[in-house]
Amino acid sequence: MPFPSKGENHINGIKNEKDIVSYMNKYSDNPITKFFEQTYSSKINSFEHQGGTKQKRDASYNFENGKIKGVSIKHHKNGSFDWINTTPKKIGAHWSSDLNDTLMAFKENHKDTQIPKKAGIRDDVDNILSTYLDKISLKDIRQLLSKVYRTEENTDTIIINDKKSKQLIMISESNLDPYCNPNKCYKFILKSTPRAKTSRQIWIKSADGFETNTNLRIRLHLNNGITALLGKSKANKSSTPSLKIQQDKVDTFISKCFGKVIANY
Repeated sequence: MPFPSKGENHINGIKNEKDIVSYMNKYSDNPITKFFEQTYSSKINSFEHQGGTKQKRDASYNFENGKIKGVSIKHHKNGSFDWINTTPKKIGAHWSSDLNDTLMAFKENHKDTQIPKKAGIRDDVDNILSTYLDKISLKDIRQLLSKVYRTEENTDTIIINDKKSKQLIMISESNLDPYCNPNKCYKFILKSTPRAKTSRQIWIKSADGFETNTNLRIRLHLNNGITALLGKSKANKSSTPSLKIQQDKVDTFISKCFGKVIANY
């Protein structure tokens, strides 16, 4: 299945965030708001949308006692959602400069090449990205996962909008501790799947050789797609490599989370 490459996920994500903020303000007696108020012993004045790609906090809620907390918001209907979106350079990947040079050479060599809807030079880009995915080290994986976990002060809860069940499901970020806590020195390994050339499943291999699928996936992609890379996009002037951590099997993940607070809508 092809992944969106024109910003559809980002646009849908922002709308989801704003819809949830609107719901929380309109229905202030919902179970999630009540939980927050009981936990911090103060009435919530309002929720506000924050958003943006440079912060983890998608919304904030402020209390009568002056305290402000943040929340991360995820949208789930089918398939996966993203935990983090960053660049190879920001995790200190030794191969990041080499990848940039390779992509710039590709751009120069194909600036006049017609871009097909499928295959052709699209496959060539995917092959480049797949090659560099195989260069990701254990240190890179740990660094990337650590960016998912407790990276923003006063933002330690997540609200998942489960469209199928029509529920807002609030969980503590501590549910991510098993795999994303940098103090846990797991031996992570990456596994490829036949139809996902530019992503890898993240597994853990124990000392006795037993392997466990974390249901997390690393994806290396161009943030604005090949059209922008070759300078043929009206919307974007450039396209750079980005790394994502995606949550696969979201329903399974939610079912295993502890401390859930659910608001039906």
